Amino acid sequence: MSEYQVIARKWRPQRFSDVVGQEHIIQTLKNAIRMQRTAHAYLFVGPRGVGKTTTARIFAKALNCLNPEDGEPCCKCRSCLAVVAGNNMDVIEIDAASQSGVNDARAIREEAMHMPINGRYKIYIIDEVHMLSKQAWNALLKIVEEPPAHIKFIFATTEVHMVLGTIISRCQRFDLQRISTQTIVERLEGICQAEKVKVSKNAIMAIARAADGGMRDAQSLLDQMISFFSTDDGQEISEEQVLSLFGLSAIAEIDLLITALCTNDRAGVVAAIHRFAAKGKNLETLFSDVLMRLRGIQLCYLVPNPEEILETDAEAVASIRQLGDQTTLETIQILIEQLSSIGRAFHDALNKQVFLESILLKAMREAHAVKIADLLSRLNHLRNAGDLQFIDQVPPATIVPKTTPPAEKIQKPTVPKLETPISPAPQKKSPETVPPTVVEEAPVPAEDPELQAAKTPVKLAGVANPEKLWAGIAEALKENQTLCKTMKRCRPESFEKDVLTVVLTSQDDTEAWQRLNDHLPECNLALQKLSERPLACINLKHITDAPKDDTTKPRQSMMSDLDALEKARNNSAVKMTIDLFGGDIAEIRK
Repeated sequence: MSEYQVIARKWRPQRFSDVVGQEHIIQTLKNAIRMQRTAHAYLFVGPRGVGKTTTARIFAKALNCLNPEDGEPCCKCRSCLAVVAGNNMDVIEIDAASQSGVNDARAIREEAMHMPINGRYKIYIIDEVHMLSKQAWNALLKIVEEPPAHIKFIFATTEVHMVLGTIISRCQRFDLQRISTQTIVERLEGICQAEKVKVSKNAIMAIARAADGGMRDAQSLLDQMISFFSTDDGQEISEEQVLSLFGLSAIAEIDLLITALCTNDRAGVVAAIHRFAAKGKNLETLFSDVLMRLRGIQLCYLVPNPEEILETDAEAVASIRQLGDQTTLETIQILIEQLSSIGRAFHDALNKQVFLESILLKAMREAHAVKIADLLSRLNHLRNAGDLQFIDQVPPATIVPKTTPPAEKIQKPTVPKLETPISPAPQKKSPETVPPTVVEEAPVPAEDPELQAAKTPVKLAGVANPEKLWAGIAEALKENQTLCKTMKRCRPESFEKDVLTVVLTSQDDTEAWQRLNDHLPECNLALQKLSERPLACINLKHITDAPKDDTTKPRQSMMSDLDALEKARNNSAVKMTIDLFGGDIAEIRK
């Protein structure tokens, strides 16, 4: 009875044509052999299980093959058979993880000087070459740079960033890609057919998805699945069996979790994670599957034909599009952004179920939060509808249509004839304002009372007079005596569009300006309460040369109001009234 050989070794490619998913590299190597333009050192880079060592062995066979066929090894001569059996004296495979010292590198350098025994070249295949120490690399550097004509080096690594730059620059580098899911599925289907094992298409898809682009991993998983589920009656292996064996999650269950994420169903997300954990599913794999599913939805929004990128069929893309119809592209992008940044933290989490719940709920909160653009749009809509009267200082008054009186009752206003010309009114000293010429007119008939009432502007709630507002703010902040004294030296100029403009002239020192700026938030809060407008704020202005005529009267008025308020509080009768009935002084009428 022959010894059993695992699928990964039994179905390992022996010719360039058997290698799948790396066509760009295979064609280059075949052309180099056929044209006899082979380099002295090659570096194969790529993730595990994509064919680095396999390609290196096929390349070594082709270099020493006695009967090559268009760059392909014949796999029949004694040199090719010796490589397959692992006893070819001219093809030396070295595991750098176990032979990483400088003495091992010196031994390679000394042995490399000997001529090959049977083949044309002496070929060194060094796997996991990034494990070599710096001293070992230094020992090999000279022979890698200027090797004898009979020496070929083939390096393979998964961590190219750990290889010295001086070595990389002396090699021809080939980057092997991850193998597509569809390519892995086709390869596994061929193996199952040759092994006479019945496996459902969905089960093979689940294996290919778990392999994450590695053909060797996929073949090892298939071998394990066959050993676990195969029966003598030839029953087909189902997807559920594969998922239960490897702790994977079904696409339908993942879609339920995605639906809860997209619809902001927090209870649904927590319940879905609980189901996965109760079934013993791998939550790290689930997290990766959720992220890839969200990426698929994003691609369906952005790419006309996402089948090629997603490496799946039209039916699977249709189910992804159905998920995308429940949400928006912006929501999906925020979810991806939130989840992509915590992959490593999730790997190190002590309780992965609790951590997964918390990060998904946080991502949902960010994705479904109200956007500023939406708020502005809604505010503009309400403003156009007339529901936000506080946006304008004076809301538009409702015009009541006037009832037209009979024609005979309408009298045309008359202007009396002037017997003497009207002399222009004298101008003031200030050049800013010139009063218009006054012309007396005959009395105009009174308007309809309803129309006159309709034209009267609607008064907003709260105080709108700038002097009273500024005095009220000073009263609200009376505990800060220094600030109140500073505020008395300022002039409230105007209160328009929820902005109270306060002027500070050049004769005031910089200390007063700094003190007002430091307490500006408190002043704004007091202003909002007094004016009953939540968006009100104070604008401080510094005018270097302000006319004294403009500043004296408002400032004196405000100071007199504050003095009158202070005197009233100190009055014994007023104090007794406040203590008896409670409250405070609201207004002083002169």
